[in-house]
Amino acid sequence: MVNITIDGKNYSVDEKLPVLDILQSLDLNIPTFCNDERFERKLGICGMCSVLIDGTITKSCKTLPIEGMIIDTQTSEVIENRRKILQNYIDNHYVNCLVCQKAGQCELQKYCYEYGIDKTIPNSPNLFEIDDSNPFFQIDPNKCIGCGKCAEICRNLQCNHALKLKTTNGKIHTWVNKADNINNSTCASCGNCVSFCPTAGLLQKYKNEFRHWETKMVKTTCGYCGVGCQIDFEVKDNTVVAAHPVLVKPNAGLLCVKGKFGYSFINHPDRLTHPLIKENGIFRKASWDEALTLITKKLSSTMKEYNNEGIAAFSSAKCTNEENYLYQKFFRGVIKTNNVDHCSRLCHSSSSAALGKTLGYGAMSNSVSEGFESKAVLISGENIRESHPVLGTKIKHSVQNGAKLIIIDIRDIDISEIADVFLKINPGTDIALINAMINVIISENLHNKEYLANNTIGFEAVKECVKNYTPEYAAKVCGVSADDIVKAARIYASDVASIYLGMGNTQHINGTDNVISLSNLALICGNVGKEKGGVNPLRGQNNAQGACDMGAFPEIYSGYQKVDDPKVREKMEKYWNVENLSPFAGITIVEIIDKIAEGEIKFLYVMGENPLMTDPNVNHVRKALKKLDFFVVQDIFLTETAQMADVVLPATCFAEKVGTFTNTGRRVQRVRQVVTPPGEAKTDLDIIIELMDRMGYKQINRTPEAIFNELCEVTPLYNGYNYAMLEKEGLQWPVIDGKGTEFLYEDLSDLKRKFELIPVELVNSVEVINEEYPYYLSTGRVLYQFHTRTMTGKVEGLNEKCPEPYVEMNPIQMAALSKKNGDMVTIRSRRGEINVKIKQRDGIKDGVVFVPFHFSSALVNELTESDFLGPLSKTPEYKICPVKIV
Repeated sequence: MVNITIDGKNYSVDEKLPVLDILQSLDLNIPTFCNDERFERKLGICGMCSVLIDGTITKSCKTLPIEGMIIDTQTSEVIENRRKILQNYIDNHYVNCLVCQKAGQCELQKYCYEYGIDKTIPNSPNLFEIDDSNPFFQIDPNKCIGCGKCAEICRNLQCNHALKLKTTNGKIHTWVNKADNINNSTCASCGNCVSFCPTAGLLQKYKNEFRHWETKMVKTTCGYCGVGCQIDFEVKDNTVVAAHPVLVKPNAGLLCVKGKFGYSFINHPDRLTHPLIKENGIFRKASWDEALTLITKKLSSTMKEYNNEGIAAFSSAKCTNEENYLYQKFFRGVIKTNNVDHCSRLCHSSSSAALGKTLGYGAMSNSVSEGFESKAVLISGENIRESHPVLGTKIKHSVQNGAKLIIIDIRDIDISEIADVFLKINPGTDIALINAMINVIISENLHNKEYLANNTIGFEAVKECVKNYTPEYAAKVCGVSADDIVKAARIYASDVASIYLGMGNTQHINGTDNVISLSNLALICGNVGKEKGGVNPLRGQNNAQGACDMGAFPEIYSGYQKVDDPKVREKMEKYWNVENLSPFAGITIVEIIDKIAEGEIKFLYVMGENPLMTDPNVNHVRKALKKLDFFVVQDIFLTETAQMADVVLPATCFAEKVGTFTNTGRRVQRVRQVVTPPGEAKTDLDIIIELMDRMGYKQINRTPEAIFNELCEVTPLYNGYNYAMLEKEGLQWPVIDGKGTEFLYEDLSDLKRKFELIPVELVNSVEVINEEYPYYLSTGRVLYQFHTRTMTGKVEGLNEKCPEPYVEMNPIQMAALSKKNGDMVTIRSRRGEINVKIKQRDGIKDGVVFVPFHFSSALVNELTESDFLGPLSKTPEYKICPVKIV
């Protein structure tokens, strides 16, 4: 600490902090254009932060305090210096404030007004070229002041390196880096540069006419992936007109293209606004009373004629915790069936099952925020920069700052080129690879013996299991280099390392074992219970973790309490004031579809899911749904699934409701109502409550907050939560003494049971390639679309960036088929076929093709199989599907 004087007052301050940071911490009004609290280095470009230091005008951002320093922030010299800087900026600025969309948010406009500056030189008629190529924003050098903030954000926060500072005719301005325009550059259209540009140098292409002083801001949680980004939505006349990132955890002021620009579906004219009833194959509008009366009549008659097991329900990873909790309570407590499941069954029930066995909690052990400062990272089966873009950005930042990176995948991803080791494996060989890495770590005495002895069981069994998985053996099986396997093992064992895994691991019949093998790897090195370590399965939807936590599975109540546990059942019956809860686990999504096809399930209720696109073997799903006696869908658009329903209920999207989501990192976060629902649409919560009323159950707690308090009381995992503590940035479960848990298992001495290492062996897939079906098909996500396009399909810019389905092939496969980039091909499996264009991807594994699952026009899940399920997780085999291509 050093002693300094600021504006006549004495302070003891940290000598390692720049003077600007100290002044801002004292709430002194120090203007700046180029500063951002997230930057690791001060740019020092704009000069606005200059103050008088020991009698000399000095940039406060580039100066460290020393003992006895005297600082003055508001002297006439300081004010005059700021005025000169502003005068230079405004004279070289194209001024059209009366029509500029940035008016009201422009920092240059604000400071010129504050310091009494007016333009003294007329606007030049020779305007610089505007880059208008991106569908979401434009670059206008005429409005740029050259502060460099955008380029620094792109380079060191977003890590895309798409922008640079350029000098044209003496003017310094931002411009595209290493490309002819921004749309053809490395830009990911995240808009983070736009969000923090102090002028209109980077400006969004707004779809609505508004002025910022006509709007209000409402903070909520993003409704796309599981990262849980915090967003300030800007609203005018009940319409969302803009989205701004919030500088809190987990996103720390970052958004992806969908969070920043993908909101126009909220106010889209195709939204469902009235209940619909199908008569003679045609939908007609109905009143809520008529629709709900019909549903309850059919529920009652089905219960009477076919018993409670003739009914099934799909809950939703898009809905709030409160809605998921109440939905499973309704079907369990009122309808008396445990046939409740949701889409996490199809993706991450494998990781839940695996980590529940090995570690204790079936969730991320660590935090999204930790990715920013990782030391070593292993990413397996997860295209992290497209599926979870903000987390992927944090990890890329760590790698740029020296972290080691290992990637395991069947194709190259955005950050493969900067990985220390990229293991491009054959599909389905993950266990052989991980076992070989463990083999190397044990053989070279790199394992953490003390940690293993004190905190784990099963080491000797795993050691015996992996001894035959030499790097040379695994190299042949996996199709990678033995040297790379050894290198990856040494890197992982060299420091505290985090593992991030995705559906490339979980969507296999042995997906549970894939995740167990990764857990073994982490435990061998002692990387569980440490900050920046752990095993972290990444949930794909905004509340996939929360839906699991709330009991939207057939075998559990909320908080993973087993339905076959008599004590738990007794507790739930008492708390819910019901009798005769079923002691038997229900059946899963795929099994429900099979039972519908066999005529055993007669009534299906789907809330916020689209199984006619997401489920495997969609032709089978379609045939099954036609056999239902009654089918209800509750959604925001008339989805592919809703079109088959007997009754469709108009629900609200995330921006029209109140409640909570739980992100992939266990962070419970507030959801706030941004706009009111369209037409007669109701929240999913209100619909469920009304159904409860009509079925004779009186739900006492009827508001989101009251229901949250109820679920927290009955769910040990959520004990200690309330809305008030979630206001700023949420808290991660479990809450202990009013504080969230950033990473699990920190106190190893307090473990309820020791971690378990479990030996797992490589198992071949049921379906393998042969002469007739010589290629492996894999499916997945892309950056510019989301899930079944229910939301992103209504956003023009996203459809411009990714307008149609495609199949990725490498040049070797294309040559073997005598095809070129852009040619149409037919992909055929044992279950169906689709027609798509070829998109050349040099980095995809030989013998493998990849198709995004987003598009109904090429429904890739018509090709995947539903008969092959993981024995424990009941997850289908999405990632290995033999196909032929003609």
